[in-house]
Amino acid sequence: MKEVKALFLILLAILSLCSVGILSVQASGMIFIRADGSIEGTNKIHRSGNTYIFTGDIEESYGIIVEKSNIIIDGKGNTLKATPRILPIGSWDFGIELSNVTGGNVTIKNLKILDFNMGVYIWTTDNTVTGNTIIGSNVGVFLAESPNIIVGNYIENNLEGVFLGPLPYDHATVHNIFYHNSFVNNTRHVYDCECTDPYWIQHLNIWDNGTSGNYWSDYSGIDTNEDGIGDTPYSISDDDSDVCPLMSPLAFPLTKNDGFLGTNLPLDFGLTITVVAVIAISTVLYVVLKRRKSKTLQRGIN
Repeated sequence: MKEVKALFLILLAILSLCSVGILSVQASGMIFIRADGSIEGTNKIHRSGNTYIFTGDIEESYGIIVEKSNIIIDGKGNTLKATPRILPIGSWDFGIELSNVTGGNVTIKNLKILDFNMGVYIWTTDNTVTGNTIIGSNVGVFLAESPNIIVGNYIENNLEGVFLGPLPYDHATVHNIFYHNSFVNNTRHVYDCECTDPYWIQHLNIWDNGTSGNYWSDYSGIDTNEDGIGDTPYSISDDDSDVCPLMSPLAFPLTKNDGFLGTNLPLDFGLTITVVAVIAISTVLYVVLKRRKSKTLQRGIN
């Protein structure tokens, strides 16, 4: 009888664990990735070597300030969302800010960045922004340095999808590279600062990888040979154009897998399978224990 009671309690404990939902994560305030590699302001980013992995959504945040070079920030499909607040005039908040990083070489990937004044703010070199969804910002990606690579991002419903700030006049001739991004329904897809000050120059940019460029939701060109590339360039500014504009997007909004235990199984179905498996295992254990008890009693009688 004691074995049966213990088995029943174990069964209840397992079922209670199975019924716990996988909840969205909420945090608030400023988050830092310090130069020494430490993380401050959240327990929802896990460090594994030089990779910083989101373990859930951070739905109320003042943003992340990155001070460490040579790292990867992997959102794993999770969300970084701004805290609604009124900022002083002339102040901005940034989803991810790379301005205190001396060496650059930061990769930001697989992250949904929502509702910041500036989604990604970059004032360093050799960074890569890839596979992200950036929505609802005044500026989706702000670039004030080069070279950097912006590839495969979905940039939608921002006032400006990309802002290209001026560079010092003595800046080396390097290029930012953009390709396979989807620019969708932004008020202005790209703003390239037209510099008149002799001490500043404009960015030089490449808008394709040699064969294919970016998707622009307001591109009106045609594709007569149906190779997926528009026949005419997409004009970005007086100095920039995408000569290989995509007719269809290659980057789409990130979707996080909310299935059972991170799989593609629907949650209800996964829980049902788990319950059935637990009951089956428990039944087998019950039968084994009962037979063992019966044999023990027979030996006692004999």
